[in-house]
Amino acid sequence: MLVIAAVAVIAALLFVVLLLQRGGRASTGTGAEPEPYTLDSSAKQVFRASEGRLAVASSSGLQLFDENGSTVLHEIFSLTEPGLTVGGGYAAAYDIGGTRLCVADFDGSVEDVEVSGSIVSASLNGSGWLTVVTDAAGYKGQVTVYDKDRNAVYEWYSGKGYVMNAALSDSGDRLAVLCAEEGGSAVHLFALDSETERGCYTAAGELFADLYWIDGGRVCALSQTRLAFLNDKGEPAGEYRYDGMYLYDYSKEGDGFFTLVLSQYRSGSAAKIVTVSPGGTVLGETAPDGDVESVSVCGKQVLLCGGGKLTLYNQQMERLGQVQEDLLGVRRALLLQRGKVLLVYDYSAQSYSL
Repeated sequence: MLVIAAVAVIAALLFVVLLLQRGGRASTGTGAEPEPYTLDSSAKQVFRASEGRLAVASSSGLQLFDENGSTVLHEIFSLTEPGLTVGGGYAAAYDIGGTRLCVADFDGSVEDVEVSGSIVSASLNGSGWLTVVTDAAGYKGQVTVYDKDRNAVYEWYSGKGYVMNAALSDSGDRLAVLCAEEGGSAVHLFALDSETERGCYTAAGELFADLYWIDGGRVCALSQTRLAFLNDKGEPAGEYRYDGMYLYDYSKEGDGFFTLVLSQYRSGSAAKIVTVSPGGTVLGETAPDGDVESVSVCGKQVLLCGGGKLTLYNQQMERLGQVQEDLLGVRRALLLQRGKVLLVYDYSAQSYSL
């Protein structure tokens, strides 16, 4: 699953997608109020939770909901392959392989950000700064950092490896860039006050799928077989290996821990759920008693949805509660805040308390 996604990202670097035209904007401020969590009847929906609020990007644009499920923003535009990131009170919806990028806050303000090429990935840090990876003529990728006013404040061009992802620290002074190179991956580290690279970590024969900053000014890079921890100069600072298992799904939203859904086989179903500290120590693990359709993490809690059940755990993977009832039509379950779950259907979502 992750390898396929990585190949798709590289393909986005090689092909230029035509500029998608804005179809118009729809406001929910007139007429009858919609029901809570009324979703567009659109394909390819992507969900992100942020402090009890919900952002949804789809083929028809961006929707934001407050803690009560009321629509804050309904922005209509076309996304062929929607991507979504949240952070610092903002949400950014973008078109993977295209050039559309829209940033909004949860108060309803929205703006478009012009990018210089086809978008590979984008991320918001905890302060609301935006980092965008695009293709660039003559290079294998470009990274641009925008401040909260959406001014471009830093740029980096890759001449060797295809840029897959980039992440800015919450403090806004450190940048990590993930590149796919022939025979492996490389993580490049920069300070925003200098164009000189602070360090680089290379992993031969290994494809990292994601990276992000953690406490202590360190970076976590995630592959299909391990978590690798690096300092801000790219030097190894620990790891957690999956002990011969493979990554099936994961969440980085935990308060001081990572949640990994592991499989016995590359294309198999989930066999073990593990929570891991930023130092690589296992905090807890459990074997699911059925298929895992989605995992959602908020604060110190982990929610699994699958097999017709909702199961809530703490960070030690001790079961806090389980609900087994008619979940027919539920596509996934999102943990918005402690004990509050959002059941997502095709065109709507329903709040549920565990």
